[in-house]
Amino acid sequence: MKAGSYYIAAKYLEDAYKDKPDKVEIMHLLGDANRFLRDYEASAKYYKAEMAKDSGAYPGDKFFLGQMDKCNGKYEEAKSEFQGYLKVKLDKGDGNYKNLAKIEIMGCDSALIIIKHPSKVRVEKIPSGINTPLQDFAPKPLKGDRIIFSSQKSDTAVDFTTSKADYYITIFTAEKAGKGYTNRTQLPYPPNDLHANSANAILTPDEKTMIFTKCPDTLNLSNMVNCKIYTTTKKNDLEWNVPTEIKGINNPEGTTTEPAWGIDKDSNAILYYVTDRKGAKGLDIYYSTINKDGTYGAPQNAGLEVNTIGDEVTPWYDMKSKTLYFSSNGHGSIGGLDIYKITGTPGHWTSPAINLGVPINSQADDLYFALDNKGAKGFLVSNRIGTTSPRGATCCDDIWSVNVLHDVYLRGYYVKRGDATKTPVQGVDASMYKVAGNNFDFVANAKTTDAAFVFPVQRSTSYKINGNKDGYWPSIDNLSVSEDEERDTIDQVFYIDPIIKIHIKIPNVYFAFDKSNIITFYKEQIDSVVKILTDHPGYSVEIQGYTDSKGSDEYNQKLSERRADEVKAFLIKTKKIAENRVVAKWFGKTNPAVPNELPNGEDDPEGRAQNRRVEFKIIVDKTEDAPEFENVKSEVVKQVLTGPGYTYGKKAPKKK
Repeated sequence: MKAGSYYIAAKYLEDAYKDKPDKVEIMHLLGDANRFLRDYEASAKYYKAEMAKDSGAYPGDKFFLGQMDKCNGKYEEAKSEFQGYLKVKLDKGDGNYKNLAKIEIMGCDSALIIIKHPSKVRVEKIPSGINTPLQDFAPKPLKGDRIIFSSQKSDTAVDFTTSKADYYITIFTAEKAGKGYTNRTQLPYPPNDLHANSANAILTPDEKTMIFTKCPDTLNLSNMVNCKIYTTTKKNDLEWNVPTEIKGINNPEGTTTEPAWGIDKDSNAILYYVTDRKGAKGLDIYYSTINKDGTYGAPQNAGLEVNTIGDEVTPWYDMKSKTLYFSSNGHGSIGGLDIYKITGTPGHWTSPAINLGVPINSQADDLYFALDNKGAKGFLVSNRIGTTSPRGATCCDDIWSVNVLHDVYLRGYYVKRGDATKTPVQGVDASMYKVAGNNFDFVANAKTTDAAFVFPVQRSTSYKINGNKDGYWPSIDNLSVSEDEERDTIDQVFYIDPIIKIHIKIPNVYFAFDKSNIITFYKEQIDSVVKILTDHPGYSVEIQGYTDSKGSDEYNQKLSERRADEVKAFLIKTKKIAENRVVAKWFGKTNPAVPNELPNGEDDPEGRAQNRRVEFKIIVDKTEDAPEFENVKSEVVKQVLTGPGYTYGKKAPKKK
């Protein structure tokens, strides 16, 4: 236990506990060992056994039991333990955590609210290429979908008091491959060290300068002592120069670690880091100005808005939004270490520290938050349930991916297909439906203008977008938004096709005077109607019979009926058109196509010849799909030019 080898200590203590299950000291030590190993359930179990046996033996453990209950998500029980701890009388040798207990009570109250309102962020453990059974941490995004991080090489826990195996933490890089990573590559020696832990590396944008932490002869990060920050530059593509300690910022009597780039109020470069130097309360975040000559200014506290009586660690600064992200257990966390953000610069913070909520934070420790240049994707480190852990569910840290799920909108407009200018079509009724199997749930609609319409959409969701406008065919499009959608606005052009009607001319059939038989010439003209009916099985035809003005109304009505029936019979019997698709109607001498008389009132035999006719009206099944039909005058052959005004097919001479 004194050497910090808690894994081995727990093994021995568990054996001792089997032999002496009533010994309170063993319960106390097992509670401590598992707390250091972050096996919250096991630690709580032994602390509770200790309290049940002798609650006064180690009164300070009531605080730690409260922490373990809190990290197990048992907030009401944790709050009760902290409240009980505030009442206990401590021995001289006990650490006084009563101020922290008050903060922890605030954290329990906050947690009950925060967990009910998760933020729009997806947090997933990186499935391959990075995480091991031991500690994996300090991830930072690099250009080209790469990552730099720290990890313990050995795949098994070791007792470093007796083993000299290569258990040291070293710096690695890897490349993105799907949701995981590949080409896990350990950096060379240097900057890694065969006799010390090397970790927490950050690079300049050109990746030619590195700042990182070296900690001699220590395995457990939570017990790092005398860590120092170093810098090195690249010698060539494969090698680095020997690192040098950054003078003026390292604490000779404690630790200085976890560097991060930043800026001050005047946009001058600064370096954040974590230290337990004199003046700090536990681990605090400090910063130093980076001078133009490469030297560093005196360490300065990041301020009471950031640092508390608890620990503040793993700073990362977003230059674009001027936001400092860090982890703390002194701001009333919902677990152990929670991730917070605060905007501004040291000495000029413009907001309080804000808890990032769930799922970024959990009941366990959450730290090392960092995003890419777009502010959309990044990383955090956590020992939450789901980590790769050789002991308990929450022993060791893994690297998790962070996807900030900004609200996503579809911004679209309709254009006429084939329009090279892509001028928006106005007046389209645009409607969007969420598709779930065979169900379509209405989401939004709009009538388009010359500006784009905007609809809200959700990730991992499919949509159908319909566009309707008179004179255009309906436009139906599908849109699927992936779960990894990074854009906050999806711009899309939807095409809508104007209805261009096919124009079909149908010739009339003409008859000789007082006749209803079909003249041979017009049988071929009727073939145009036959083709329409053959090509469109859903169409039918209405045959309309007419006469000229000679004769009585009654006689002409019967004559027009015979003409229509003759054509109907021809279509059915000769052309094999189904009878239910042919309708005959007759109109006598009504509705003449042209006048039967000349303007001076005299009889016009040529006009009457054009009125002795049958016209065709095509009846369609779908109006929107139908072409335009037009009855037109066909040739009036000589066999038609008969009757009054004609002699043997020739027009009679007019009387003088």
